[in-house]
Amino acid sequence: MFMKKFLLLSLLCMLLVLLIAVPSESKVHTFKITPEQAYNGWWESTIPPVLTIDNGDTVIFNTVMLFEGKLRPGMTIPELLKLRDDIVASGNGVYAFTGPFFINDAEPGDVLEVRIKRIVPTDHGVAYIYPDERKAGGLPDGSGSFKDGWFGSFYFSEDRKSFEFKPGVTIPLSPFLGTMGVSPKPGERRPPAVPDYFAGNMDNKELVAGTTLYLPINVPGALFMAADAHAVQADGEVCITGMETYMEEVEAEFIVRKDMKLNLPIAETPTHWITMGFHEDLGEAMRIALREAIHFLATTKDMSREEAFALCSMAVDFRVTQIVDGNKGIHGMIPKSIFTK
Repeated sequence: MFMKKFLLLSLLCMLLVLLIAVPSESKVHTFKITPEQAYNGWWESTIPPVLTIDNGDTVIFNTVMLFEGKLRPGMTIPELLKLRDDIVASGNGVYAFTGPFFINDAEPGDVLEVRIKRIVPTDHGVAYIYPDERKAGGLPDGSGSFKDGWFGSFYFSEDRKSFEFKPGVTIPLSPFLGTMGVSPKPGERRPPAVPDYFAGNMDNKELVAGTTLYLPINVPGALFMAADAHAVQADGEVCITGMETYMEEVEAEFIVRKDMKLNLPIAETPTHWITMGFHEDLGEAMRIALREAIHFLATTKDMSREEAFALCSMAVDFRVTQIVDGNKGIHGMIPKSIFTK
């Protein structure tokens, strides 16, 4: 009997938190773009919003392929390099963004909670390796001897659950948005492919449907953008691409949290809290993610910083998010299962 009452009380408390956090009259917006309508510039606070929503609203949106939506199966490496070089020469970035979304009531110092509810990829994707002369990827010194580069085209199973990499090698899909973020601070102009405190090109494979991303807001309205869809990717993203694709639909709910303060993004899955660190030096990215994990544990889990540090060594897995995006990434996986209260 006691356990039943306890469970009922817990459910009522959870419901009350949801009712407080989410406005009751939230709306669902559908926002679709073509490649011509995507934003192909850099991260900055002066980009005109394409959609204005209220706190608690949901948006169903799509994304387009990299390189102004022109990346496609069947390309050759010379075609890919010319496409990239032409775009960079024009002053644009390599990502075609959906957004920005302006969220009413979002102010600097608040936190934007992005609940990723559903992700539907298209039916194909590509992956590629730049030639050694481009000095890109996890072996930029050419030690891998990929002189000519490589381009692969792939088509997904009918249910979009897997694809055949080659005969005898089948890979399950786990779609996520490689790039999600908010505007950096006013006056800053950040490269589209380099993640930082505003998030951006995190390439964190954990951010699948059912997870939540928390972002520190730096300008009024937050100005959320998304791009760089991946059908699947391993930790590290070592050859510079995951399975690059586009999303036919992403459903996300946007909530302004005035009861939270963050310096860097964090994320939440059904099983873990995730802290993140970004830096051009992988060791420093590790230290940042570790300090963030210690701070999270010490401020939310009733323990000293010393206890939090020790706990990180016993129970928190630190993983290499990616090593190819200018600022490399480390993320710390804090398991919820160890907290029994």
